[in-house]
Amino acid sequence: MRTLMALWALLCLSGSAWAAGPLTPIQAKGKQAYDHICIYCHSPGVWGTNRLARRMDQEHAVLENRTDLTAAGIRAVVRMGIGSMPPLRRTELSDADVDAIAAYLTRARSVQR
Repeated sequence: MRTLMALWALLCLSGSAWAAGPLTPIQAKGKQAYDHICIYCHSPGVWGTNRLARRMDQEHAVLENRTDLTAAGIRAVVRMGIGSMPPLRRTELSDADVDAIAAYLTRARSVQR
C-alpha cells in the first residue's frame, strides 16, 4: 500500500510539472541535478519532506510543489543549511547546479507572473 501511495505521489508530481509547461534548458538541468542530489530527502514520504510537513504543513513539504520559494532563499539554504539539512559545499554541488535547481524549483513563480 505504501509503495502505491509513493507511486501515486510521483505521478502527481510529474503531472504538476508537466501542466506548468515544458522546462527551459536551465530548469531541465535543475531537475536533473535535483533528481540526482535532492530527491533522496525531498521526495514525497521521505525524511526531509516529513520533517518539513511537521514544521510547516503538508502543502509546503514537497519542494517541487511549492510556489513560495525564491532563488535567493534556495541558494542560502543549500549553502548554509537549515534545521537538520546540512550545508552543501561547492565540491558537492556547483554554483551552476544550485542556480539550475533554483530555476527549476521557482518555475511556478515565473508561470504565475
